Amino acid sequence: MKALLIRHPQTEWNRAGIIQGRLDSPLTPRGHEESHALLRGLLDAGIHPDAVFSSPLGRAQQMALLIAEQYQCDIRLDEALQEQDFGEFDGRLLSDIRREYPRFAEDETFQPPQGESPGQAAQRLLDFLHRLPGICPHHTVALVSHGQIMQAAIAQLLENSLDNVARYHHPNASYSLLEINHSTCEVARWGVASHLLGLKTG
Repeated sequence: MKALLIRHPQTEWNRAGIIQGRLDSPLTPRGHEESHALLRGLLDAGIHPDAVFSSPLGRAQQMALLIAEQYQCDIRLDEALQEQDFGEFDGRLLSDIRREYPRFAEDETFQPPQGESPGQAAQRLLDFLHRLPGICPHHTVALVSHGQIMQAAIAQLLENSLDNVARYHHPNASYSLLEINHSTCEVARWGVASHLLGLKTG
């Protein structure tokens, strides 16, 4: 099975540097452009999802809906694809959190108040990926998720560690390509964003 792990497009809070977590904000004009650029990129790469799974959060569902419309397939929502739970940090400026909690950006075990650590979030997504062949019979599946949990999961798959998690940052509307069977999950490509190169910044 091939799985496309896709980050949602840019939102207003992404642009403002605000932590979204389990909250939501509207897509920016660039976010809408990113959505269509991703669709074109998948077509150009010859990738044809047979099913779409999405985080229940609105910013992910908007991307999932476009993919499902283009490839005429169903969408299934799964909470395992939700962003890391930042608890009391949701809705706050990332710069303020980094200043008040230096461990936030440096320690994979740091758990925000009423939230979950990067390690816990990564394990949630990895557990889902290993279950996927048993719950989905299709050859190629699109999974629309979120930046923090994606980069943590990719770091865990490639390094079996979160020491270098920042290295695996995924821009909005980028994706990683995974090869999954009933016993292994391997990263074929990660952080694919070439389809975004022609877009205006902002």
